Amino acid sequence: MQFLLMAAIFSLPVAALAESAATATPAPADASTSPSADSAGALLERGRAAFRDGDHYTALRYLVRARALAPDNVHIRRAIADVIMELNAPYGAAAALEGDIDIGIRSRQAALKVRWGEHVETSDPRHRFDATDTAIADLQSLLDEAENATPRDRGLITRLRRDLTLALRDRERWQDALAQAEILQAAGDTLPPYVREAQADAMLALRHPARALAAYDEVLAADPHDRNARVGKFYAEIELEDFEAAFATADTLAAEASAWRRGGVDGREMQNSEWLDNQVLAAQARRYGDMPAEAWRRIAPIADAAPAAAWLRAEKGEAAAARDWPRLGHEELLIARSLAPDDVGIRLDTADSLMRRRYWRAAEAEVQTLATLVPGNTHLWRLQRDIDTYHQAELRLQVQPKLAHGGGPDADGDEQNAVARLYSPPLGERWRIFGEAAHNTSRPTNKTLTRNRAGGGVEGRWPDVTLEAAAWSNSGELDQGGGGVNLNWQPDDHWSFEWNAQRYTLDTPLRALEAGVRADSAAFSTLYAWHESRALSAAVTAINFTDGNRRRQLLLEFGTKVYDSPKLDIFLRPELYASRNSLLDAPYFNPRRDASLTVGVDIQHRIWRRYECSLSQRLQLNAGRYWQRDHGSGTIGSATYSQIWRVDPRSEVNYGIEAARRLYDGNYEYSWSVFLGFDQRF
Repeated sequence: MQFLLMAAIFSLPVAALAESAATATPAPADASTSPSADSAGALLERGRAAFRDGDHYTALRYLVRARALAPDNVHIRRAIADVIMELNAPYGAAAALEGDIDIGIRSRQAALKVRWGEHVETSDPRHRFDATDTAIADLQSLLDEAENATPRDRGLITRLRRDLTLALRDRERWQDALAQAEILQAAGDTLPPYVREAQADAMLALRHPARALAAYDEVLAADPHDRNARVGKFYAEIELEDFEAAFATADTLAAEASAWRRGGVDGREMQNSEWLDNQVLAAQARRYGDMPAEAWRRIAPIADAAPAAAWLRAEKGEAAAARDWPRLGHEELLIARSLAPDDVGIRLDTADSLMRRRYWRAAEAEVQTLATLVPGNTHLWRLQRDIDTYHQAELRLQVQPKLAHGGGPDADGDEQNAVARLYSPPLGERWRIFGEAAHNTSRPTNKTLTRNRAGGGVEGRWPDVTLEAAAWSNSGELDQGGGGVNLNWQPDDHWSFEWNAQRYTLDTPLRALEAGVRADSAAFSTLYAWHESRALSAAVTAINFTDGNRRRQLLLEFGTKVYDSPKLDIFLRPELYASRNSLLDAPYFNPRRDASLTVGVDIQHRIWRRYECSLSQRLQLNAGRYWQRDHGSGTIGSATYSQIWRVDPRSEVNYGIEAARRLYDGNYEYSWSVFLGFDQRF
């Protein structure tokens, strides 16, 4: 803020400067200050000499005294203006010239408006760019004037275009800022660090992180302590998915200095705001790197120590959401919003949270308001895309053929399974209708069993509840209608409950349909998730067959993350399954009692990601023991490899292969299947 203080000082009337100079402590008497030497001309020359020697304040003292003796002397006024310009106070220089202002001074005034727009905040976000917009208009007008002048002042044009690049960057007109920087480079200008940094900021916003990183490195080569460039470099490394480098950059900043520093005239201790910023940056690094547990460990105690700091509560809210605690995250963001209602960053984060919590209309209204305030904000662009996606229809398709041999007389054999579901755009805020078609076949004993299903339903979505109701017709082995209702309730960030009931359940084996037997089902499940890395679930299912058989199933699953890194996560998933059936000798696989205990390893690896597009792979290995009454026990297992390709924010493809070994009535079945899934918004 030093330049603002100087601008204020040197914008005082020249008369005030003269009075100040007259009352100042006089210099030691010598030949240069004797009364005979105090003519206006002599003082002017002494002022010029001091100016050439770089002693600006002595020069100003002589020149103000000369101005008092010859107030109409144009040369003295110009000399005063020259000194004040060197002190970066163009408005003071203009006052000294009393209206005779050339384009050089006007260009410096416009440049000062750019700095003013950077550093002076307004309480009304609608006017946050007013000073910058004025500076841009002035700079563009001055640039036109300078380029049309004869002769053209190349240095002036370069300086104006550099300042315009900064102003456009500050205004978040990224493409325009980048264009001005490229014009400068094309004209042979070696961009000074402050302009190169503005160019890097524009490159980063326009999603050119590699180019931005190179530019930030150049800025830091000139000044290794430039914090803005170091932070910009951090974000470029994040966008490039170079988390090792990003962590190193953030942690280096966080390790520097301390929470307190000495300052002021008396050297008293005061809070070091940069230290706090750097601690938060290190926590954000882990959140961006998909390590929410570490992000939470770092940010929670800092935010709890300063509960009235809105920006810290907002960051805590974002970290909570990353831990799969969306309600806690939303509460923290609402508190942050109440503490700083006009903070644009907090408003953007709150709109994100409204989307997560399914308050779509409220999110959309907030995004529309923010679009009038920060139209060039990259976070806003993502929110606008998410709103557009919410309003679109959705197609889901899944196909899975399977080859199998063995398994005894009750095994299903080779299979073909395909299902397609089409959702409508939202009806109102909460509802969607859908249509679904499915085709299932199996070849147990050189014959093909078929089930075709077609129907539709409605889906309702609220912040804590999802309801789906559907009806369908079935054809193939058994032609009958069916339907189902599914209700999911998540009362808090840890518990979730699900109820499901189906008539002509999808779990009916095709071998049962071949015999004219249908099944209905009801299921209840609950899950407790400590956080994103650990969860325990239990499910009970009752399936009633029309031949009188009553099947009851129990499933217990536990999952915990045992390795956490930005690109690789490993989960351990033990699972216990048990079932019993009331009917013997059914024409389908129907164990009197059976159970299995397996342990799975789930390895998830992101191969690459560039913004919303990504390619990841997953390897799931399961092995354990299966026991069936009257048939003993044996080892079972499966291996599944898959990839998920997110083509763009609206398109996702998943595909893979699975090999499995199962036991049916003491006979092993070996199967191989491939699968392909597709999800498209349009």
